[in-house]
Amino acid sequence: MAEDTSSTPLDMSFLDAVPHTYRLLASGGIAGCVAKTMTAPLSRLTILFQVNSALHVGGRPQYANGLLSALRKVMREEGFLAFWKGNGTSVLHRFPYAGINFYSYEKFKEYLGDGSPRNETPFTRLIAGACAGGVACSACYPLDLIRTRLTIQDEGPGREYRSIGHAFRRIAASEGLGGLYRGLGTTLMVAVPNLAISYCIYGTMKEVIYHYKYPTRDVTEASEEEPHFLESLVCGATSGICSSLITYPMDVLRRRLQILGLHPGNHRPGETVGPWNELKTILKHEGPRGLYRGLLPELLKVTPMVGCTFTTYELMKDVLGV
Repeated sequence: MAEDTSSTPLDMSFLDAVPHTYRLLASGGIAGCVAKTMTAPLSRLTILFQVNSALHVGGRPQYANGLLSALRKVMREEGFLAFWKGNGTSVLHRFPYAGINFYSYEKFKEYLGDGSPRNETPFTRLIAGACAGGVACSACYPLDLIRTRLTIQDEGPGREYRSIGHAFRRIAASEGLGGLYRGLGTTLMVAVPNLAISYCIYGTMKEVIYHYKYPTRDVTEASEEEPHFLESLVCGATSGICSSLITYPMDVLRRRLQILGLHPGNHRPGETVGPWNELKTILKHEGPRGLYRGLLPELLKVTPMVGCTFTTYELMKDVLGV
């Protein structure tokens, strides 16, 4: 009689030979890729809203009629798969970015807390998240810039960039290596507080929920128990919403600065290009609302994406034995 193996757990013992560092990096990288792909349509709409006015100075923006109008326009002119336009670049950027991000956060948190969960506080999470954001963004920024330009360029034989490699070479040749880091300062001004707030809120909410469920248990036990799927989802979504609401105006500036090399004609010759000048341009032509252009698709994207990222990260840590 054949042995019933339907309930036999998957043997993951081969992972013991894989260094802990690689497993932790993979957990974060996979989580980032899964979440990014799931929310790619809203991510593209957000970028289009953010940069659209900059590409049509003096005229009516293409996406001025709102989210549903933008959805119909992209579907009509580019087709359904256009919502994942540039997603290959996004995933190529997201895997190392998310992997480095989560790995750095865990290590900074461990260092600041002297390796003990007892010393973990909202403040240590805030600082660890800020440091992790700075490291990850600086390491992966050229891919982020290329992703933005590939996402917003028009399709067709006359398109500016044919591929990731072509974009890299074209930007380096026409703008210098510094062109690959255009807008990095603004990006850090977004990512550092964004991730600091996100990690702080997520970790603190998770700790509060754990103590509510198990009031008599020690804090060291909380670090060894994976949170429930729904708990991770809610904590992650909440942290994403809060961090985005605070840092969104700087994210708009970041995107505008990234596309200046693609559409240099939008600024007068000799005009100083930088965050403060771009801020004045937005306020002059669009008013304060211009700093929140695309906020709705951003929140619709961030809520499931951050929730999914943290949830998948917790799951992958469990699967990979981190």
